[in-house]
Formats: sequence, structure tokens, C-alpha cells
Amino acid sequence: MPPPALDLPRASFLPWLAFAACCLIWGSTWIAHKWALADFTPLGLATIRFTSGGVLCLLIARISGEAWVRRQDLRALILAGLMLSGVANVLTSWSLLHIPSGVGAVLQAPIPVWFALMTLRSDPLRRSGWVAVFLGFFGVGLVMWPGDTNAIDPLAAVVCTLTAAGWSWASLYQRNHVRSGGLFGNAGLQMLFSSVFGLLLTPTLGGYTYGHGISSGAWIATAYLVIGGSCIAFASYLYLVKVWHPARAGSFAYINPVIAVLLGWVFASEALTPQLLVGMGVILVAVAVLQYATRVTAPK
Repeated sequence: MPPPALDLPRASFLPWLAFAACCLIWGSTWIAHKWALADFTPLGLATIRFTSGGVLCLLIARISGEAWVRRQDLRALILAGLMLSGVANVLTSWSLLHIPSGVGAVLQAPIPVWFALMTLRSDPLRRSGWVAVFLGFFGVGLVMWPGDTNAIDPLAAVVCTLTAAGWSWASLYQRNHVRSGGLFGNAGLQMLFSSVFGLLLTPTLGGYTYGHGISSGAWIATAYLVIGGSCIAFASYLYLVKVWHPARAGSFAYINPVIAVLLGWVFASEALTPQLLVGMGVILVAVAVLQYATRVTAPK
């Protein structure tokens, strides 16, 4: 018996609107993370962000009359949420303490490549798809390769790169196992459940702040991460992975690094080295090729 169909809007502009939200908001959250992490610890920031964002998403779900997730889907929803809104965000925030925000965005740009590799059984890649996979990881290698003008912490760079793989796995797991619930309700439950672990662990693992006062800039950046990054963009992303092919849904990574690199250069004086620009260009070409390779056949 096939799983029940989700009651999702079918207007053609809605996926593109969600795609634009993921690109613009998540592209700018990299520099917002940098500003917030000036005063908050990575775990403290994630706990505050997802406690607030989870409550806000559930309120929106309640007001809009969204259906709640069924009990049989709750375990898969929570497991995916622990990676999507918990582990992945904390590790990414930690890596941004040691690498520029633009570099972090570039290292996580091959999310569509991870998607393509993880769906090989159901959606085999054509030759052009494998070219895209090679180019994607080659571009990451260029960004991480030590040079005279880019001293990048290797451990932080590896953690940031592998976090994208964990994010991709969790996205596919949720897509395949969660067949009920609304966009904001599901996102809110995931964030609140992750925040419970944060509330338990933060006091014993460094606390919420570094012991000094919290600037107005850090508060504004945190509020932007809660409203924009945790609610609007995250719910938009959950919608995309339900109505688009996974590799296509993850193609927001095609634009994110460009926005992040430019904002980091303008507002944080981050270096625009030739090595970073070439690596980013190779990754973006890889994502573009992958879009062509996965557009021929519909997702199974």
C-alpha cells in the first residue's frame, strides 16, 4: 500500500520561492554566525537558537492549523532533527571559530554531490554526474590545500566538510521515512527536541557565553538566525526536499557560497584569495553539471 500523499501546495512558484529563501537567508547566516559567536559559545548559540526557533515554529503551525506528525513517524523525525538542527549546526558553528565564514560556506557547497552519492541505488548517476562528483571534491581540495595566503585550520575544515555529509544523510532519511506532519510543526519539533539536549549539556560544556557581556550585534545576529535561518529557511528546505529531487533541492549550495564569500569580504574583511575563488568556481561548476545530470529523470 503506497504511503499517503502529503497535502502540499502545487503552485509552481512556491518551490522557487522556497529555493530563494534557502539561498539568500542561509547564504547570509554564515556571517551572522560569526557575529553571534563573538559572544556565544557554539553549543550555547545552538541551544538558544533552537529553543526560540522551535517555539516560534510550533506557534506558527498551531495558528495555521497544520496537521501534527503521526506517532509512527515521530522517531524518524526526531532522529533526522538531531542531525539537521543539532549536531550539524553545533559542529559547523565550532568550525567557524577557526575558519572564515566564506570558506565554511564553500566547504559545504557540495551538498548536492553528497545527495547524489547517497541516492545512487535509486537514482544512478550518468557519466556527467560522476564528472560533477569529481569536480565537487576537487574544488573542496583546492580550498583546503595549504597555501601561502590562506592559513586554514585543517581539522576545522574537515569537520565543516563532513558535516555537510551528515546533513545530507539526515535530509534523505527524513524524506524517506516521515510521511506526515506540517512544515513548521515538524521543524519546530525537531528544533525543540535538539534544544533539550542543549539545555542539559551546555552548562557543563562551556556554558552559553565566554563570560563577558553580550553585545547588541550578537543579539541581533542570533535573532536573525532564529527567525530567518531556523524558521523560514529551514521550513523552506524541508518543503523542497519533498517536492524536488534531492540533488536539485540541495542546489541552494550553488548560490550560498557566493553570498557568504561576498558578505565576509565586505563586512568581516575576509580575504578573497585566488585559491578560494578558483576552488569555489570549480565547486559551482560541479553543482551546475549535477543539476543537468539529475534533471533528465524524475526522482523515484
